Amino acid sequence: MKTKLIAFALLLLTSNSLAQKLYVWCPEVQAPNPRRGFLEKEIIDLVIFDGRTLTNRSNVRCTPENTIAKLAEYVKFAYPSAIINVLDSDQYYRNAVADRITIKIGISAYQAGFGADVKTGIGSVGGTVAVGIFPEGRWNALTAYSVNIFDYRNGQEIRKTKDIYKTASRPNTGGYRTARNILNSTYSEANQELLFFIDGVFMN
Repeated sequence: MKTKLIAFALLLLTSNSLAQKLYVWCPEVQAPNPRRGFLEKEIIDLVIFDGRTLTNRSNVRCTPENTIAKLAEYVKFAYPSAIINVLDSDQYYRNAVADRITIKIGISAYQAGFGADVKTGIGSVGGTVAVGIFPEGRWNALTAYSVNIFDYRNGQEIRKTKDIYKTASRPNTGGYRTARNILNSTYSEANQELLFFIDGVFMN
């Protein structure tokens, strides 16, 4: 009887430790294929805003500031011929400047969680994230962006928008390692779609 009580207590502790808790690790270094010569000498203002709601119970190994910096480095690496100015996040809701390109990326989600917990930290940045239903008893990961591109060169006013979200789900076979791997997978896929969206807006 005592053994059963101990086992039950351990089960409760494990469930409570996972419940309503998000996990965030810094993404692995990613090097996209640089678009050399593309957008050459064009001035681009890049501003990234982190709209997630990370609770005190979350296990955050990569701060919002670090997450923003990693994504900005990724975009700059992809467009080495452009002149990219990375602006502070407080510029996100300000009007785009004339005679240049402005790219605004709102981070709605970048997190892993057990079961449906992954949905607790989703922030509202622009569009709605249609995440569907995440299975219980599995690690789930989500990366979501709301992207706005403003092209105000030569007196024109062009705006393009896109919501990007990538999800992944795996059984709890490798513990936190599984969560970290699938989070990095969704981040990589979201970033690839982000670059293809930027490419498509400016390709002739």
